[in-house]
Amino acid sequence: MKIIFTVLLLLSFLKADEIDRIDSIVLEITNLRADYKVCKKELGTKKTQKIVAITDSKDDEIKKLYLIIEKLEKQLLFNNNLLKTEEIMIKKLKKSCKKVNIKSKDNLFPKLMMKKEYKKESIVNFKASSFHLLNDSIIYDKINGAKVDKWVKNTSFTSSVKTENWIKITGYFINKKWTSAKKELWIELNKVSKK
Repeated sequence: MKIIFTVLLLLSFLKADEIDRIDSIVLEITNLRADYKVCKKELGTKKTQKIVAITDSKDDEIKKLYLIIEKLEKQLLFNNNLLKTEEIMIKKLKKSCKKVNIKSKDNLFPKLMMKKEYKKESIVNFKASSFHLLNDSIIYDKINGAKVDKWVKNTSFTSSVKTENWIKITGYFINKKWTSAKKELWIELNKVSKK
């Protein structure tokens, strides 16, 4: 549908340029014909008995004018044929658009929703803080990942990364000494509390 609309738009622009060109050509031909008629009338209305001798130079000018008129008429005929073919193409495109009969607001495809297990949660970085477990909890290797370990209530750890439902363990305390987490460890956010 977008392609058809684009083609129609381009054809309308082309047609507008061609119409302007044709209008200028028609105007030029009209002016030349008017000049020719004025010259012919002046020659025909003289009622004197003198024979007007047309010099070779004026005869050449008239021949040149005739050649210009013929050339412009050929261009006009060619452009008219071109316009007719463009109009036929536009009519065909309009007919095919009517057959499709799709409203621009209609969406033929349903809105696709990602399953929760594949939906990526947005990660938020914050200033590193200490946390502790509210009760015994499972530790995972990633968000919604495999179970790695089980920690007991009140185990302390540090973190600086979280999502809407999960918090990453960046370090933990063993015998009141902080140790950096070597592997990626995650725990559900509702199982922890900030110290």
